[in-house]
Amino acid sequence: MIHGNLKTPLYAAFFCAVLTSCTATELTPDPGRVQCSDRTLAIAEVQGAGSLSPVQGRQVTVQGLVTLIQNDKGLYMEEPASDNDDHTSNAIFIQSDHLPPGIEPGVLVAVSGTVTEVGDERDPLTALTGITGLQVCSSGHTLPLTDVTLPLDGPGRESIEGMRIRINDTLVVTDVYQFNQGKFTLSANGLQYVPTEVMEPGASTAGLLEQNRANALRVSLPENGVSPALLVSGTSTGQVMGVLTHDDRGKRLALQSIPSFSASNYGAPVSAPPGSLRIVGMNLHNYFNGDGMGQGFPTPRGAETFAEFQQQRDRIGAAITSLEPHVLAVMELENDGFGPYSAAQDFIQLANQASRKTWAVTRPADDNTGTDKITVGIFYRTDQLKAIGPAQTLSGGVFERSRQPQAQLFQRLTDGETMLIVINHLKSKGSCPDAGINANQNDGQGCWNEVRRISAEKMSHWAKETAVAAGTDNILILGDMNAYRNEDPIDAIRSAGFTELMESDQLPVYSFAYAGQHGSLDYAFASDALVEQVRQAYIWHVNAAFPAHVQLPQAWLRFSDHDPVIVELR
Repeated sequence: MIHGNLKTPLYAAFFCAVLTSCTATELTPDPGRVQCSDRTLAIAEVQGAGSLSPVQGRQVTVQGLVTLIQNDKGLYMEEPASDNDDHTSNAIFIQSDHLPPGIEPGVLVAVSGTVTEVGDERDPLTALTGITGLQVCSSGHTLPLTDVTLPLDGPGRESIEGMRIRINDTLVVTDVYQFNQGKFTLSANGLQYVPTEVMEPGASTAGLLEQNRANALRVSLPENGVSPALLVSGTSTGQVMGVLTHDDRGKRLALQSIPSFSASNYGAPVSAPPGSLRIVGMNLHNYFNGDGMGQGFPTPRGAETFAEFQQQRDRIGAAITSLEPHVLAVMELENDGFGPYSAAQDFIQLANQASRKTWAVTRPADDNTGTDKITVGIFYRTDQLKAIGPAQTLSGGVFERSRQPQAQLFQRLTDGETMLIVINHLKSKGSCPDAGINANQNDGQGCWNEVRRISAEKMSHWAKETAVAAGTDNILILGDMNAYRNEDPIDAIRSAGFTELMESDQLPVYSFAYAGQHGSLDYAFASDALVEQVRQAYIWHVNAAFPAHVQLPQAWLRFSDHDPVIVELR
């Protein structure tokens, strides 16, 4: 049974057909206005058992209790037990930008209009449009309520479309991207992970993705209610209650009360043990400084305005202050050279100010950083490390799509130990080709997987060759690989003899979240010799779990859309 128990059934005596009087409020003065004694169809008959109404396009009159009013859009009404079929919804949406006085939750109304399927054609909403009459028949009724459990597939959700429901399970926040608009997603199967983060690629990944979708519930906060100041992915709640409405993307539960959420952790990073070398892999989320003199906005990929860039810069600066790093291996740095007004020089100034130390940036021979709008870079504290020779780059072939990696040999000033640090940013999963080996193979890895796999393979062997030529066996590979933990590019780096340092922790972990699905895109790989020197390695969860465009309790929260990877060496 999908619907559970009806807590407050609407008895037939509520309808004006058996009431001695009705208070009529007309939406329009049309002579053919609806009467409270009119009722051509039960709402369940209008809804039908499928995704489309069986009486689409027909003029009908329905009656039911108002459960939710959406300003300037209309209202939801429900006729409990309008049939005995769990596959048909007892509720319907009344589309009208003008509602007469007296319309509020708990009133019984009679409405005439045309049955229409509105919204996304993949998941339309059955509604009455072109309203010709609406009357308030009686008031003060208890609202209907149906207990529901997750998971629910598409037909299961269709069967409760527009109804007032309650879920008593423990639910976890798994998506907060639109929290600034009062929208988020809850999950009944815990924090949700991208399938290839937790399983091997293949046809079975589609099953896990479908399972995640069935357990996810998109919700919105009450329009006029008190909302939580902040929600973070991973926090949990118990009972939720509201009306299963519809927005431009599909069904969404409009909450009618504010759930109680568990506390969130906004902790600063753990301090590095004395004598440690702290190396941080950090995606900057398009660090573009315009022309470097306060103009040149909007930028091609970054900030729209100078003020927006300053806010981004301040958050990154606060993160640097809190992290106290010795090396920052970054991605999504504006690729505009190393001149006095470049993004690289601006970032050096930021790091100097934030740490009160002196920083420098590695530079390839001829300053060759590729032709993409963004590039990678390695910034380092000059009181801790010395860069030996120019940075090395790998370009051409597949790296015409992936940003070319950069490798720099460093010598530690305290003990003379050398180490090669390699920073990468592989091709994303967007802008897919229609056919060929780089098209989406429907195995969970998305498109451009072959480009990423070959790039990872070539980069790994190049890193080893570069280290041999430099006379060191200490290699640290960092970067945004745009591939989840069990995908081919990550396997290629492992197969080349490198250890992924996060796998020593309890899995799964994540550094990125998209559409409520979490996974690792950002990694740290070490050669066998370097693994013995690793004190700890972890992901600092300060970005991916937090909403953007809201006030946050710490200055360094949400400085990017990726979480930084922290590696500490003895």
